[in-house]
Amino acid sequence: MKPLQRLMTYGLSLSCGLLLVMTMPDLREGKPASATVQASTNLQPIVFTPQFVGMHVLSPTRHWPTIPFGALRPTGTSWPYVEPSKGKYDWHGLDSYVSVAQSHGVELDYLFLNTPQWASTRPNERCTRGPVGCAAPPNPADWEEFVTALVTRYKGRISSYELWNEPNAPGYWTGTPAQMVDMAARAYRIIKSIDPHAIVVSPSPSSSGWPQPHDVWMDQYLAAGGAKYADVIAWHGYAGRNDRPALPPEDLARQIAVLHSVLAKHHVNLPVWNTEGGWGRNTQLPDPDQQASFLVKWYLIQFTNGIARAYWYQWDGPEWGTLWREGSGVTPAGTALGQVRNWLQDVTAASPCQQQNNAVWACDLMKGDAHYRVMWNAAGTTSYSDAQGFRSAVDLDGTQHPIEGKSITVGTRPTFFRMN
Repeated sequence: MKPLQRLMTYGLSLSCGLLLVMTMPDLREGKPASATVQASTNLQPIVFTPQFVGMHVLSPTRHWPTIPFGALRPTGTSWPYVEPSKGKYDWHGLDSYVSVAQSHGVELDYLFLNTPQWASTRPNERCTRGPVGCAAPPNPADWEEFVTALVTRYKGRISSYELWNEPNAPGYWTGTPAQMVDMAARAYRIIKSIDPHAIVVSPSPSSSGWPQPHDVWMDQYLAAGGAKYADVIAWHGYAGRNDRPALPPEDLARQIAVLHSVLAKHHVNLPVWNTEGGWGRNTQLPDPDQQASFLVKWYLIQFTNGIARAYWYQWDGPEWGTLWREGSGVTPAGTALGQVRNWLQDVTAASPCQQQNNAVWACDLMKGDAHYRVMWNAAGTTSYSDAQGFRSAVDLDGTQHPIEGKSITVGTRPTFFRMN
C-alpha cells in the first residue's frame, strides 16, 4: 500500500466521529458498585497499523529498537547539517537513516528544521540556539533549491516531509504564520511534482511551546491558508514545560480536543499525527514505574481519540523519554511499550479513553468479536466489588490473572481486562 493510500485509511478514524456509549460502574472510593458493566455498542471503526507507533532514535545503526514500530524520525539531518554552505551537500547522515529504515521495513519521515545562516533573511538574528539564523525565514530561492535537491535524492525512500519544527517556539521560528504558509506552498508544489506519493505534513507546534499554545498557533496558520498545503496536521504532544514536573498524561485528551476544535473551526478534515512527544526530560518524571504508566496512557489516549501516528521522543536518548540505556538495556517504559503495542495489535474498533467517575479512566477496544477494556485510576486505587462481565486481566508486565470472585482493583497502572 502506498503511503498516501494508507493515509486515507487512517483518515477514516477521524471522519467516523468519537463516540462513547457505555454503562460504567460507580467506582468511587469505599462505595461498592452496583451497576453491571455493559459492552459499548457504538465504538468507532479504527484499525491499528505498525505506523501508529513512531519513534525517534539517536543512533539507529547501533541502537535499533527491540520493540516493533513502523515509522522513524531522523535526528541531526536538518538543513544546516545537510547544506552547511550554499550548494555544498553532505548527505551521509540522512543516507544512513534512509538505509537502515529500508533494511528494517519502516517508513522514514523527514523534518525540516532551522535555517542555515547563509540562507537566512536575517542572518545575524539571535535565537535560543545561537546566532545561526536558525529562526528567521529563509530566502525563497534557497529554500526551493534545498527542497528540490532533498526530494529528488530520496524520491520513493522518504515517506513524508514535515514542513517545520515547533514554529510556536522562538528558538525554531521567528517569522509569521503567513510567511510559514508561503514556505509551505513552495515546498508542497515541489514535493508533489517530484514524488506524488509522498505525504506532506503541516508544521508541528508544540503543546509545551512558548509564548503561544499549539492550538493558537495552528489557528493562525490555518487562517492564513495553511491547510491547502498539507495531507496531515501535526503537533508535538508533551507533558508541559521541560523546566518543571511533568503534567499527567491524561492532559493529552485536552490537547487533542482543543486541536480538533481548531480544525473544525476551519473545516479541516485531515488525519492528525503527534510527531514528537512523551513525558519530556527524564528529570520531569524520574520514577521508572510512573514512566511506564505514562507511556501506556500516552499511546492509548491518542490511539482511541483518532490520532493516526504518535512518535515517541526518544528510544535511546539519555535525557529525554529514555526507553533504552547503554549498558542496562530496555527500561521499564520500553517494556511497557511492547505491552501496549500488544494490546493494540489487531484492534478493529475503539472508544476514546475518557474519565468516567472521579479519577477513573477507561477505554474500550474490540478485536474481532472480543471486547476489552483498559482502566486506570489517575489518583490512586479503587476497589470494585461487582466484576460481572470481567473475565481476566493483564498487567503492564504481561502477567495474566483470572478474575477471581467478583472483586477487582483499579490502580494508577493501566490494566487490560477481557470483557467477554
